[in-house]
Amino acid sequence: MANTKDAYQKWIETNVIDEKIKLIIDYYSYKETKGLIYDLLGIGESTWERIKRKYPEVKEAIKKAKQLHEHLLLASLTIRATNQYVEESQTFIEEVAGKTKKKIVKTKKYIPADVGAGKYLLSKLHGEKYNDNIEMIKIARKRQENNTEVWNKDEHTNDESSLFNRL
Repeated sequence: MANTKDAYQKWIETNVIDEKIKLIIDYYSYKETKGLIYDLLGIGESTWERIKRKYPEVKEAIKKAKQLHEHLLLASLTIRATNQYVEESQTFIEEVAGKTKKKIVKTKKYIPADVGAGKYLLSKLHGEKYNDNIEMIKIARKRQENNTEVWNKDEHTNDESSLFNRL
């Protein structure tokens, strides 16, 4: 019986493992968006599922890629949550007396802060003290702490005769 190698072992043997791991990281951090991961890797879906379960290096690459994606989103939201000026430039080409002139016009554009992005980041990153529903959270917590409700364990709630006796 021949010892068969799976796709991962073949990647190591042919020195393409680093390239494949980079592709996995790019895919799971949403830098690569052109298809399904197993098609991009040139393997079947079931083979991909086996590789994910079997090899810790692949699991770790996926985990790091997801963390990177989360970080990039939070960084993007943070930028959007603050006021900023963006410089735009336009190039105009004019022809005057047989000569071409190149004119570059730069403009600064003001982009106001996105309040929604700021509120989300505050509540997500800095806890419930910035949550919109903080009062509801406090009330629910207080109810939970002061819960003195006693349940009668002897009473059968599904018994029809006890239901009619209560009425």
